[in-house]
Amino acid sequence: MSWPGYGEALTLLAAPLWTAAIGRRLIELYHRSGLARRNYRGLAVPPALGPALLLGCLPVAAVELWLGRDPAPAMARLFLLTGFALYGLWDDLIGDGDMASGFRGHFGAGKEGRLTSGLLKVITALLVGAAFAGSLPFPNWRRLAALLLILLSANGVNLFDRRPGRALKVFFLGAALTMFLARPAAAAAQLLLPLLAASLAIAPLDLEASGMLGDCGSNLLGAALGMGAALYLPLAWQALLLLFWAGVHLCGEFFSLSRLIEKNSLLRRLDGLGRFRERLT
Repeated sequence: MSWPGYGEALTLLAAPLWTAAIGRRLIELYHRSGLARRNYRGLAVPPALGPALLLGCLPVAAVELWLGRDPAPAMARLFLLTGFALYGLWDDLIGDGDMASGFRGHFGAGKEGRLTSGLLKVITALLVGAAFAGSLPFPNWRRLAALLLILLSANGVNLFDRRPGRALKVFFLGAALTMFLARPAAAAAQLLLPLLAASLAIAPLDLEASGMLGDCGSNLLGAALGMGAALYLPLAWQALLLLFWAGVHLCGEFFSLSRLIEKNSLLRRLDGLGRFRERLT
């Protein structure tokens, strides 16, 4: 796989402008529709910037296909990213609030015969992820590893989306490491650069708390990281990444990740980067 040609490069350069414009229009739409969620400060904030991310990277994919790239793997990837974005949007717009949280809460509600938005997310993620993993030209054990990477990465980035900009910073770091370690690097860059460009465009809106990234955005970005790892990282790095995300989920079930971050001076400073314009009133 080669680096992007002129058409893809021009579309990639235009993606941040397009994404930023959509993000601001989305915020206006949420305000007009009366849609808001309470953030960690108790302020009413528009709930989901994720659709701007999806719409921001789709033009790059469309140009690639029009220029003759193999449509089968491209459509499989678009299916995965769109599916994870849409099921996250359900939770952003019709979520259960604090009625159930964590895997234990949602599965516990399921045992009682109640369908929560979180349990619906788990079911949809499993089905969408399994469909994508089944399309990979791997033996079944690697398909299963790819499915676990995608699921844990998607929900793992979502677990960090509790403060402005935090999930985006996790994605920036993860994408940079994936492209650095990937074989081939060009293939990983082709997958992740459109989302990186779109994420940079909406980062100011998320950091200043004009709108939330939301489950739609964080699940989309996490799924992209998991997909990039499964497709392009050596198996040793995939195993380490699986252990990392498993540890994050285990901590998230029993501890507050926000409190753990706030207790560590370095993590607290990194968490606060870029939030100097955060809306406080």
